[in-house]
Amino acid sequence: MSILESDWKKFKELRKLALDRFCLGVLTDAETIAQHSALSPHARYKMLYRLTRDRDKDIVETFDLYSRSSALIALRWMVKHDLLTDAELSVLSEEAREEVADVVRQPYELEWVEEIERPD
Repeated sequence: MSILESDWKKFKELRKLALDRFCLGVLTDAETIAQHSALSPHARYKMLYRLTRDRDKDIVETFDLYSRSSALIALRWMVKHDLLTDAELSVLSEEAREEVADVVRQPYELEWVEEIERPD
């Protein structure tokens, strides 16, 4: 299903905002992991690897869809990953907002590994 031309123009701006927010979130999570001194360097590396692998999948699903015919699907992914606020979505038509109204927001949370480095 294609979105209205007016929504398409607004979608392009929302997409840019969501992409920036997504990337900043990944960078913040990576920094948090890298600085977590209770974990061994190897455990932090594994977490960083998993983080980038998992988020790479999400960035493809969410942002590689860039056409009017796939914009609503991409918008649903953006809402699912909690990358746009309701206020930001309010610029869209009622029809477009209804298309994403049933999406359950699932903000990212870090999943910490169990290995804690213990002093000798």
